[in-house]
Amino acid sequence: MLGELSYEGLLRPEPAGPEEPGRHRGWRLSLPERVTYEFEARRGAFDTWTVRPGSAVRRAGDGEPVPADDPRTLVVDARRPLSLTGARLADVLSELTATVTNEAARIATAPTAAHLSTVDYNFAEGHLTGHPRLVLNKGRVGFSAADRERYAPESGADVVLRWFAVHRDHAEFRCVPELSEQVLLAEELDQATRDEFTAVVAEVGDPADYLWVPVHPWQADEIVGTLYAAELARGTVIDLGDSFDHYRPHQTVRTLANVSRPDRRDVKTAVSVRNTLVYRGLASAATLAGPGVTTWLRQISDADPLLTKEYRFELLGEVASVSVRHPLFGAIKELPYRFHETLGALWREPLTARLAEGERALSFAALPYRGPDGRSVLTELIESSGLGPRRWCASVFDLLLTPLLQWLLRYGVGFCPHGQNLILVLDRAGAPSRVLIKDFAQGVDLLDEDVECYRTLPPDAAADMLRWPPHLLAQSLFSSVFSGQLRFWAEILFDEQGFERAEFWALVREVVTRFREANPDLARRFDACLLFAPDVERVTLNREHLAGGGFDKVDRDDEFDVRWGRAPNPLHAPDPGGAW
Repeated sequence: MLGELSYEGLLRPEPAGPEEPGRHRGWRLSLPERVTYEFEARRGAFDTWTVRPGSAVRRAGDGEPVPADDPRTLVVDARRPLSLTGARLADVLSELTATVTNEAARIATAPTAAHLSTVDYNFAEGHLTGHPRLVLNKGRVGFSAADRERYAPESGADVVLRWFAVHRDHAEFRCVPELSEQVLLAEELDQATRDEFTAVVAEVGDPADYLWVPVHPWQADEIVGTLYAAELARGTVIDLGDSFDHYRPHQTVRTLANVSRPDRRDVKTAVSVRNTLVYRGLASAATLAGPGVTTWLRQISDADPLLTKEYRFELLGEVASVSVRHPLFGAIKELPYRFHETLGALWREPLTARLAEGERALSFAALPYRGPDGRSVLTELIESSGLGPRRWCASVFDLLLTPLLQWLLRYGVGFCPHGQNLILVLDRAGAPSRVLIKDFAQGVDLLDEDVECYRTLPPDAAADMLRWPPHLLAQSLFSSVFSGQLRFWAEILFDEQGFERAEFWALVREVVTRFREANPDLARRFDACLLFAPDVERVTLNREHLAGGGFDKVDRDDEFDVRWGRAPNPLHAPDPGGAW
């Protein structure tokens, strides 16, 4: 909290000790009512703060300093600088308490990095920390303590989906060309289950008039059982009962991986809890566009040897989706977006189908994980590979950044490549082999100009996708990759491997520079994206979150993330002091 809230300018510590390049320095944070915090921190790329664990102490007035060990106390002490009062202060404290509680559950069973790096991808999700930049990153507003035990990934509990049939007057299904509604259901449900569900529908109406949709059990109870009570009574919506497969929740809670049948698809469901910046429902237009966007991206990728053959940058496709429009709420446009995102599902290709024998996969969100011994997965992978930090980082940066730059600059496609959407595949020897990416329905944006490949984009998908000028679309790299992930990696590897931060960032610049030199036809767009600008706008997610103004918006994506101030761009040039 001290590091990220200071990074966003919400807190303003002052130096309290001598500055030594590459070392932690003493800092003092003065707050109202004569409360001060003192801690040690090192500054790094993008003006980041790396606070030395255990160094923070709190002093009230003339009292003795005591360890700063309750983040809620910091929020109360800093409520005036954070502009928190009344109901908003109470809401933040509640969400922070829930976040700490969920983290405590994770810490209680935290494995070592060595163990986590070998755990199945879907089971590792239950051991990951939350969003690295957001302080309130596991609040899951709407879950009770019992819900946490049943549905949170930290609990290690499986989830069984509940299925509903919805009259086609209020539901719509989409899929990629090689699938159909019947084929999908045959592959996702056993024959006996399909027969049973059909019989239930037949008691109410013609089964051909209904679409089936899997629903998270929390959503079935809290939302379908209440907001759809009239539709259940009339037979517009029919409760079919549970299916038999067991699913394991990912960090997002609403995305579920089939652990009974790993060959079956992941299911992304609507779960109307608020976690981090948004309610985790499923927007209808984006959900229905998912298969069309997947088909379009695949067509581009398949025709590009760099993406398909040289880098094998694979897309975990969203191959089918269903969205339900509430008969009453769905017609009231001025309602907050969460009332329009209550029922739907999206099927994504499972990771296991993309792994060859001997390969293993880790979420990028797992790489900065530190176990109880303080050792990170990054360090574990580097040492087990035998490559050393320089060769390992050079390989991963190339496998990640070159394809993302190709998509951004040649095709005008900006993904949302944060840690949970990126997957690192290791070969049999443990060396980085390739990168996969997921989340297209609400995670792909375009340039606000005409790009040739846009002409083949399905019109319904094109209408719902956001358009940004080049320098803002490039924030898909700056916000999600460079400042969203790599600034943390650089500090971890400096501490654990003695890998100089200047050398780390030189490798990043090398990959980006090499791409520009190899693609002179893209120079204009490259320069318009301002990738080598001296400084960049700082995306400040905590400012947006603490303000709380976006939770009841009519359109969840009606504006870009909150930006405040600027930060030096480590891609521009090395730091004379060696911080990048």
